[in-house]
Amino acid sequence: MRTFNMKSFTATNENGFIALISILILSAVLLVTTLSLAQFGIANRFFILDLEQKAASENIAEACIHIARIKAYNDPTYTITTPVSINIAGGSCTIFSVSVSGVNTTIKTRATSGNSTTNLLVVVNNTDGSFVSWEQVGFF
Repeated sequence: MRTFNMKSFTATNENGFIALISILILSAVLLVTTLSLAQFGIANRFFILDLEQKAASENIAEACIHIARIKAYNDPTYTITTPVSINIAGGSCTIFSVSVSGVNTTIKTRATSGNSTTNLLVVVNNTDGSFVSWEQVGFF
């Protein structure tokens, strides 16, 4: 029969220290991972909010274009030289200018929703109300 040395089976202070350090390192890694994922989720929510505000500003600018387009279609001499502000659905838009050149009317609008801004430069045919060009620009 074999005899075992009891010293090899007893726990020492070093074994407990290694286990404690391992648990602390693992906990720190899990904490950093959790915080990183939470921060990513928050940043993603703000990104989605910015996208929604941009879409809203584009829709409001488009509404201003249609307002000016209808007025220009009903009156081919309709022009605006000073900016006109219009409140639409929780946002605002400004028609900066409406100018007539032959059978075409050029419309410049800016709309804001939250922190997002959209500038549109649109050319409309006065004879049938169709769009000749539609462009989103940075500045006027």
